Amino acid sequence: MTASALIWGGVGFAGYALYLAVLPNSGAPLAAAIAAVILVIGPLGWAALVYARAHAKRPRFHPAEVQVTQADPEAATLSLLARLAQEKPLLAVVFAGILGASQAIQHRKP
Repeated sequence: MTASALIWGGVGFAGYALYLAVLPNSGAPLAAAIAAVILVIGPLGWAALVYARAHAKRPRFHPAEVQVTQADPEAATLSLLARLAQEKPLLAVVFAGILGASQAIQHRKP
């Protein structure tokens, strides 16, 4: 709450300072309009840039081709992790840890 008040206060003071800087070269209404336009264009430009980056086309990932054999059903999991490790190594490490923990829970003795 306090941070928001400080930001709004800072924006108000910045607008007033900009108004006073433009005031000697133009009249009061024009100086206020220039200060308002500058203070509106900056945040709107930033928001447009963030929006454009968020909606930029990204390459789509294709599902991994997993070949399962009857002799070794765990090979499918390892094949999936191997393909994942090529593109996203950190995610593969996390999944391998989760897989190891689940296998440890399954194979523990009661």
